Amino acid sequence: MKLNNMKKSILMTIIYCMGLGGITLTIGGLYPANHKDDVAETLNRDNELVASSYEGSEDNLDKSEDISGSDLANAYTTTNAGLALANETITPEPTPTPLPVYDIIVGGHQEIDKFFQDYYVAWNSCDYDLLKNLTTNPENTIPLLDLKKETRFLDDIRDTTCYVTKSYEDNSYIVYVYYEIKYVNIKTTLPRLDKFYLITDSDGNLQIFNSEMDETLKAYFDERDQDSVVSGIIESTNDKAKAALEKDESLRVYVEALYRN
Repeated sequence: MKLNNMKKSILMTIIYCMGLGGITLTIGGLYPANHKDDVAETLNRDNELVASSYEGSEDNLDKSEDISGSDLANAYTTTNAGLALANETITPEPTPTPLPVYDIIVGGHQEIDKFFQDYYVAWNSCDYDLLKNLTTNPENTIPLLDLKKETRFLDDIRDTTCYVTKSYEDNSYIVYVYYEIKYVNIKTTLPRLDKFYLITDSDGNLQIFNSEMDETLKAYFDERDQDSVVSGIIESTNDKAKAALEKDESLRVYVEALYRN
């Protein structure tokens, strides 16, 4: 009897334990299911956000394709341009080198001194052919009638002095020629100053450049008048000419009549 009761107790214990295990397994099975639902809801919400963002991106891409110059396109272009500039080595533009300016030399060029002695002899004698041969463009030589008018009462050209400065061009010079004119029957001479651009031709001969200057050369040629030494020569010549005209009434009357007609 006791043995039967013991068997029943063991059997009930086994059934009880199996029942607890079944409940435990059932609960353990339910918890992951509930947890998976929560995760699924979270993933679904994330997917909806991602989908929403993706749909918005598609709209923006569609707009950037449909509308040229949109904010998106501009932002992209600006960003990439900035990256390109950041990565690109920018070479600065070189600063233009000023053209060289040389000192004035007096009496240091015998060839130039001789050239202008011959030039003024030709001028005084009204040798028109020689004057044209001494220039780069004979057609721009002073008209013959004007030359004859200026030399009609010309007695002599005296005290010629050449003030020479080199040009930035090879074998070329800017020459200021000071001289004094002696007119017939007039005692007082009239100081004058002429300016020339002198070049060396392909044969090595000096010529007065009377062709058209380009902008660079013309600016350089004109600016030399502002150099301190040159401006002093110009001012001194003007003062001497003014003093001569004030001193000699006959000289003043003749010069006024010469340039009035």
